[in-house]
Amino acid sequence: MFYYIISMLFLLFILFFAAYRLKITIGGNREESEKAFESLRISALSIYLAEGDFDSEYFRTTMRERFSESERLLLLAIYSSRDGFHYLISRDQSYLTAAPGHSNRASWQGEPEYTVRPVYENRISRRFAPGMGQDLYIDGIFRDLEKEQLYPILREIFYILLVYFLIASVFLLSAATVKSSGQKRIPAVAMPRKSRPPALAPETSGPPVLSQFEGQPAQAPADTTAGAGLFSPATGLGWSQYLSPRLTSELERAAGSDQDLSLVLISCEGGEIKELALSALEAFPLRDLAFEYDADTVAVILPDKDLDNSLREAKDFQKSSPSRRRAAPTLISIGLSARNGRLVGSSRLLSEAGQALKQAESSGGGGIVAFRADPDKYRAAVAASSFGRSR
Repeated sequence: MFYYIISMLFLLFILFFAAYRLKITIGGNREESEKAFESLRISALSIYLAEGDFDSEYFRTTMRERFSESERLLLLAIYSSRDGFHYLISRDQSYLTAAPGHSNRASWQGEPEYTVRPVYENRISRRFAPGMGQDLYIDGIFRDLEKEQLYPILREIFYILLVYFLIASVFLLSAATVKSSGQKRIPAVAMPRKSRPPALAPETSGPPVLSQFEGQPAQAPADTTAGAGLFSPATGLGWSQYLSPRLTSELERAAGSDQDLSLVLISCEGGEIKELALSALEAFPLRDLAFEYDADTVAVILPDKDLDNSLREAKDFQKSSPSRRRAAPTLISIGLSARNGRLVGSSRLLSEAGQALKQAESSGGGGIVAFRADPDKYRAAVAASSFGRSR
C-alpha cells in the first residue's frame, strides 16, 4: 500500500515538473519575442518616417528580411482600424480569419481576428507610433514553443523515470528477499514463541529501503544540452548570419540616442581569415561586434564612432597588422561607411561599405575607401522620392 502511495506521489511530481519546465521555456520564449517585436516595430517606424509610405520598395524589402530572420515570427501586420491593412506578411494564410461580411481581407475595418493556437502561439499587439496620435497598430504572432525545445524536457523526464524504475526494482527485490528470509525463519521462532507475528522480520527491515526510495526522485539529472554558440570556433568571430540583425539593433540604438555608428569591412588578398580575425580582435576589442563577412573578409561595427575617427582607426590597423610586417606582406583592403545622422537600415549600410571595399580592392589592393553620405541631401532625396510616389 505504501508503495502505491509513493508511486502516485511520484507521478504527480513528474506532471508538475513537466508543467514547470514548459512554463519556464514558454516564458523565456515570450520574453525574447517581446524584445524582437519591439525591435522590429522601431525598425519599421524608422523606415516609415524616412520613406513616408508603407508601399515603398525599401520598406517592403527590409520587412521581408526582418520577417525571415525571426524563425518564431509567423505573422506581421500593420493596420488602421479605419483604413484596414497597410502591410501584411504571413507564413500561412490560415492565421488570418475573414471578418463577417468581408471576403476581401484588405477591406477590413476595425480590429482583425486571428487564429492563434493556445500554448504554442502568442499574439502581440502594440500601437505602431505611440504618442503621435495616429490610428496605426502593429500585430505579430510568435511561436511560443519549438519542437526542438521539447526534447531536453522529455530527456530529463526519461532520466528521472529510469532512476525511479531502478530504485523501485531494488526496493521490490529487497522486500521480496526479506519476506522470503522471514518466512524461512518462522518454524524455528514460532514454536517456542507463538505470540510473535510471523511478518515481524520483513516489517523491521523495511524502513531503510523506503528511506532510500523517498530521497532519490528529487535528484533529477542535469540538462547537458548546449547551443552551437555565437562565435565561430575557427576564427573567434561572430557568425556571418548574425551580422545583419546585430547591425540593425546597433543602428536603432544609435538612432535613439542620436549617436553615430560606423561599419568597417576588412579583406585580405591571399591571406588566411584566421590571422586577419586575430588581428581584428586585437585592434577592436569588442568581440561581440566583430563578425565573419565572407571567406576572406571581416566586418567590424564601431558604435559611437564617426567616419573620420573610424578612418583613422582603419589606417592604424592597416599599418600595425602582422601581415604587413612579413617578407611578402598580404594586401589588406578596407571599406567603410557610417550612419552620419541618417535613418538607414543594416542592408543599406552593408551595401555602402561593400561598394567602398570593392573600390579599395579594384585599385590594386591594399587601399582604404570610405563612403561618405551627406545627411541633408539624403533626407532631401528621401523626401522627394516620397513626394513623387504620393502624387
